[in-house]
Amino acid sequence: MKGIFGSGTNDFLVVRISSLILFGYFAFLTFFIVSHAPLTFVLWNGLFENVVMKISTTIFLLSFGVHTWIGTWAIGTDYLTLARLGNFGPTINKLYRISCALIIGSITLWSLLIVW
Repeated sequence: MKGIFGSGTNDFLVVRISSLILFGYFAFLTFFIVSHAPLTFVLWNGLFENVVMKISTTIFLLSFGVHTWIGTWAIGTDYLTLARLGNFGPTINKLYRISCALIIGSITLWSLLIVW
């Protein structure tokens, strides 16, 4: 079965690129917090009122959603199978994927609404 982005190579590249985006965002926030200690609400609020930060956070959230979806998809296809769980495998896998999609989608959408 092909991956969700067409091939295993594409999935691999999407996960690696999203990882770099997640790391860059995390590194920036860590640097910001350390360099502005003690951090105040006014400073933190000012950071997230900036349009560039809102766009960066949106890119982070979308990368996080894609990264998480591919990871949960891989877990489902590796462990929730007919071979491992018998006749219940495909049903459990489908419920698992629906649950993951709802959770990831809800968290991403909710976070975007908070940011914007």
